Amino acid sequence: MRAITIDAYKTLPHLQEMPRPQPGEGEILIRLHAAGVNPMDKWARDGAYQQFWPPEFPVVLGFDGAGVVEQAGPGVSAFRPGDDVFGQFMPQRVHHWGTYADYVVTSASGAVAPKPVTLDYVQAAALPMPVQVALASLDALEIGSGETVLIVGATGGIGTYAIQMAVQRGARVLATARPEVANYVTSLGAAQALDYTQGDLVSAVHTLYPGGVDAVLDVATRDPAGFEHISQVLRAGGRLLTTIVTAEAPRLAEQGINAALLSWQPSAELLGRITRFVDA
Repeated sequence: MRAITIDAYKTLPHLQEMPRPQPGEGEILIRLHAAGVNPMDKWARDGAYQQFWPPEFPVVLGFDGAGVVEQAGPGVSAFRPGDDVFGQFMPQRVHHWGTYADYVVTSASGAVAPKPVTLDYVQAAALPMPVQVALASLDALEIGSGETVLIVGATGGIGTYAIQMAVQRGARVLATARPEVANYVTSLGAAQALDYTQGDLVSAVHTLYPGGVDAVLDVATRDPAGFEHISQVLRAGGRLLTTIVTAEAPRLAEQGINAALLSWQPSAELLGRITRFVDA
């Protein structure tokens, strides 16, 4: 099969021929029609996950994908050949197989689920990482009907899905966006688009909501000082969540601010909820 691989960390990926993987106990072989691309792939290329998944070079890049089950290994009953699936196919023991290939083998009990019927393979392959993070973030923040939430980094993959899912929950969304994409975030359901390039974002939020907002989902701010500044938009008892380690959310929590770093795991349960959301 064809695969895009690296032979060592921090090297250029290249196309090569590899043997087709075979599913073992509890695994399925998927013939891929599309692969998703996200920052995890770059981090994997640079060796960020080697402590969790020792490399078995050549390493095939890619985690997200969509395709058709080609073969089910022993002990698999949830999937059968011909099933359309999508998912985030994480390594099991070593990092060797990935989705930048014609085929991938993955655990049938992992983050794999039936593909949304309203999407083609390319569209479905773009969903797993960003939409799972968006959904897990809203769950962690316990966003509910009638609440106001600020999404920082609203025009990226995670942010655009978070807008739509928060609105579906009945929340009012404030979304950061440059002027040229302001109409885009409001078309997704955001009540207000806030231009973070002009003036102070905290002041802009306080102008609209002097008492503060109920929650903030920040998928963009990397520096601790900037993250702490954004916490000032919260009402008393408001919640602040980041997806970025370098924002140092635990430091704010030690200061009595209700701030946290998202902790989540890819799962079939999250993917199933995504399918229901998309196909609704």
